[in-house]
Amino acid sequence: MDAILNRRSARAYETRGISDEIIHELLLAAQAAPSGGNGQAHVFGIVRDQARKNALAEAAGGQKWIADAPVVIACCARLDADWHTLPKEDFGLQVNTLRFGERFLRHLLAYPEWQETAVLLADAVPLIPAEHMVLAAKAHGIEGCIIGWLDVQKASGILQLPADIRCLYLLPLGYPARAPGAKKLRSLEEISFCETYQSK
Repeated sequence: MDAILNRRSARAYETRGISDEIIHELLLAAQAAPSGGNGQAHVFGIVRDQARKNALAEAAGGQKWIADAPVVIACCARLDADWHTLPKEDFGLQVNTLRFGERFLRHLLAYPEWQETAVLLADAVPLIPAEHMVLAAKAHGIEGCIIGWLDVQKASGILQLPADIRCLYLLPLGYPARAPGAKKLRSLEEISFCETYQSK
């Protein structure tokens, strides 16, 4: 609870690096994270090279502070096979049809580029493992910030990923350069309800 309650999204870092031992521990935390159907489709790239960090920062809307982090984790997803060719009995197709509705899935599958469709459906894949990494990092005094403002195709090209893996988020990590400020939180009443929303 201490790590959860005190975790902050740092955007300024000290210059000192993060040891291989800590990175290994963060990867173990990601490995232990739950995934839909235990698919374990998450893939994480460890980026320390300055030129590559600079390029990723540009792909993230030019947020140059990202490149100041000693380590940037590329949070990627292994894409499902071409959704257009899946049989109706496919579990993933059934789940997404239930979640988003048959009409929307039919419209989505009419789009000719399967990789772009698969990227949309895989968007959440690395998020739970990434947050596990953030909390494990917090235990070492390291802060991070999950970045979704990202040109997925550009970032994937910078990382030389194969066609069936795409970088969906960046996670810059480092020892914070300044103490984090207070975090304003919504009340529990604002973020929860019992049984039905109308019973609030």
